[in-house]
Amino acid sequence: MSVAFRRLRRLAALCLAGSGIAFAAEPPDSPPPPPAPIPVQAFAELPAIEMLRMSPDGRGAAMVQNVEGKSYVVVSGFGNKPKIVLRTDNDKYIVSSLRWAGNKRLLIGAFFPDHRRGVATGETRLIAIDPDGSNLKADLASALQNGPFFERQRHMPQYQDRIVGALRDEPETVLIAYDAQSPGQPDVYRLDARTGRSRLLQRNLGGIRHWMADPQGVVRLGSGSTRTTLRVMVKPPESQGRPSEWAALATYDGTDPTEARRQALTPLGFDADPRFLYALAPVDGRNALVRIDLQDPAFPRQTLLADARFDIRGDLIRDPATQRVVGIEYRTDVPRLLYWDDAARQRQDALDRALPKRGNRIVSDDETGQRSIVLSVQGSRPPKYYTMDWASGTLGLISDTHPALEKQPLATPKRVALRSRDGLQLEGYLTLPPAREAKAEMAGAPSAHSLPTIMLPHGGPASINTGSYDYWAQFFASRGWAVLQINFRGSIGYGQDFREAGRRRWGLEMQDDLADGLRWLVEQGIADPQRACIVGGSYGGYAALMGAVKDPTLYRCAISFAGPSDLRDLLSHSQNYMGYELGAEAEIGTWWGDREKLRQTSPALRAAEIRVPVLLVHGANDLIVPVEQSRDMAEALKKANRTDARYVELPLGDHRLSREEDRVRVLTEMEQFLRKNLE
Repeated sequence: MSVAFRRLRRLAALCLAGSGIAFAAEPPDSPPPPPAPIPVQAFAELPAIEMLRMSPDGRGAAMVQNVEGKSYVVVSGFGNKPKIVLRTDNDKYIVSSLRWAGNKRLLIGAFFPDHRRGVATGETRLIAIDPDGSNLKADLASALQNGPFFERQRHMPQYQDRIVGALRDEPETVLIAYDAQSPGQPDVYRLDARTGRSRLLQRNLGGIRHWMADPQGVVRLGSGSTRTTLRVMVKPPESQGRPSEWAALATYDGTDPTEARRQALTPLGFDADPRFLYALAPVDGRNALVRIDLQDPAFPRQTLLADARFDIRGDLIRDPATQRVVGIEYRTDVPRLLYWDDAARQRQDALDRALPKRGNRIVSDDETGQRSIVLSVQGSRPPKYYTMDWASGTLGLISDTHPALEKQPLATPKRVALRSRDGLQLEGYLTLPPAREAKAEMAGAPSAHSLPTIMLPHGGPASINTGSYDYWAQFFASRGWAVLQINFRGSIGYGQDFREAGRRRWGLEMQDDLADGLRWLVEQGIADPQRACIVGGSYGGYAALMGAVKDPTLYRCAISFAGPSDLRDLLSHSQNYMGYELGAEAEIGTWWGDREKLRQTSPALRAAEIRVPVLLVHGANDLIVPVEQSRDMAEALKKANRTDARYVELPLGDHRLSREEDRVRVLTEMEQFLRKNLE
């Protein structure tokens, strides 16, 4: 038996063992060991365990376990040995989702890259299998392709695993969105997860791309867009003679900030009583949690939670037995929980007492709520999974998500605040090397000084740094480098105005925010002004290249992973996909009208101005930013005689570095490049 397989069986066997054993407190942290490089592999490894799902009867759990770059769908419990029901080497097929359909059926989403008429696409399929590995249906939704003559598909759906609801009284029946008739406009079908039999349940209303069902399995909400017009449609329950008919809940132009401020709506879910819908909507320019009464024809919104500085972002918390919404798990500056149900709050209090000084949240329950799977986080370290048996009050450790890092000294990001050159308030996170951080604390010094520094802009750009575990930032800090992550304008989480300030400003003020952040860190005496590099992935990779163009004396080198380099070419590519006007065009600019600005902010067209070493890395299977963006940048640098530029292409790599082998390669290449240029 191989070492990898023994490790897999050992991890799986732990899954439910803890549900009958009282939890022992973790030993106190030992003093940090002498500084020594943590192996690259420890940071690059895929999570040892993820996607844990408790079975409805609470007798077992399904999960994805990753061992030496391969992924296994494992079922543990049910009185038997852990069973591997599916495996993939992640070279092409990646497990993207996992859920139970009753106690005797599993549904597994599989993602893979493909092409349609010469255009790169991401495809998904739905796999059904019993927990013992039998009765496999490798393409469950294929039955939807063979309906009656007039219902037969006109289009092969790209996404075939979009489950939008379930029926509690028919546990092996799910509701699935499937666009067999019109691309990008799915209808909803009832699908038997065992037989594959299906029936049309709800036709598309026109332009609907996403559906939502209530806890009883009634399809009640659809959202989508036609060009730039966004629409949310809702079907209220019957009430006082009022029929249950589809009505417009919100309609607005997604490119008009004024309209979006009044009408924007992000549905989160229905209460057990489908009269009430919970959603995120702007209140005083920031997203707040609202509850909408659908039985009132005016659809009034009641604000339940708002913050004066931050957008509310989060997910509803439900009572597993009744499906009532009892609270929300949300984030402002830090993760938070809000309960408006006393029993749910008491359960959380009990959990927090059992796992003190940690952030704890329930990620899966059985159908009665007697057993739960808990994700627990301590600061910025990788999380752990536990089981909780509420009847006995026992807690058991399932697994660390990154066991190789469990005893290693990791850094603690600190929130920082500064102002940009035009007076905009900016925030971000500073991560200092653990050894220097510990030394500074022991000496009572306010901070470390004169460190080689990595400016690490996030991707998106509609994203945000939160200070949670980030394996790139932790890897760089472990090598002795300070890491600064600024939430530049255009980042989410700080309100509509802050987000809008970044639209169509790539390479302009967005770029200046990063430069201002690094200069601020130099002024604080932390960053060595002669040893700073800019590193990023996706939009962050673009910002790294543009930083080398725009601020050549500020950065000593630049690394771009999967970064755009020619914005007009990127827009041309994006026109092959739906949502272009609300996506790439709204974010970057118009191909013709903004052509001169796009030329000035395209690093590949200004490669001759770059004066620092550049490392480019890109996956050939990238479906978000085409690999040609880095190929063209590499060619432009070659023509500019930049002999210190290096291009690395990952033959099977994707945009998210889903393969462990690619993660190891990228971290190794970056470390070698940065050591050469920073030390």
